[in-house]
Amino acid sequence: MGQIERRFEIREIKKQDVLNAAESKFFKKGFAATSIDEIASEAEFSKKTLYTYFESKNQIYFEIMLRGYKKLLKLIQAQYQESHPLNSKQQFTAFWAAFEDFSVNCKGYLSAIIFFEVSEDQIQEGYKLVEYQQLKKELIDNLVELLSMENSSVNIKSKLLWRFILGAAQSMLHNSEESKLILQNSYQLLSSMVDAELS
Repeated sequence: MGQIERRFEIREIKKQDVLNAAESKFFKKGFAATSIDEIASEAEFSKKTLYTYFESKNQIYFEIMLRGYKKLLKLIQAQYQESHPLNSKQQFTAFWAAFEDFSVNCKGYLSAIIFFEVSEDQIQEGYKLVEYQQLKKELIDNLVELLSMENSSVNIKSKLLWRFILGAAQSMLHNSEESKLILQNSYQLLSSMVDAELS
């Protein structure tokens, strides 16, 4: 490995250290309550060093949101491989099982996704936008496939379905006492909508 590659590898490791530290703080305290100073301290970097890797706290949170999308997509693919859905109803059930697992066990990532999806103005223009769009497209494609219809409104319906799922997840995060009930009712409502769409 050459010197340039080694330098790049070290830089990537340090970026991951910052992200791991930020993730730990954000997931415990929340995005708004966490300062750049706290992230730098947790990562054992100076604030100045941290800014050599990321321009802002939003950019760090954006990276964590990307991690969340990747984790969710892996869970969906693993669920499909495990359950081998044969039709759209079974595919939706598998999709929902993965999403439920994610929403219960990865609340910090879910919050990051909701933050950026609900407040699209938070997405920093140009910064890893292509990667974000690709990950989101992959998720929407799962829903498009699920609603496999031959008309132009399928993409719109898939995006609306994803917005509904995020809205249900947001309700669940804000009402932990009824989170299980919110997830169950959301599944029943969406499942009946998918059934109606396919019949």
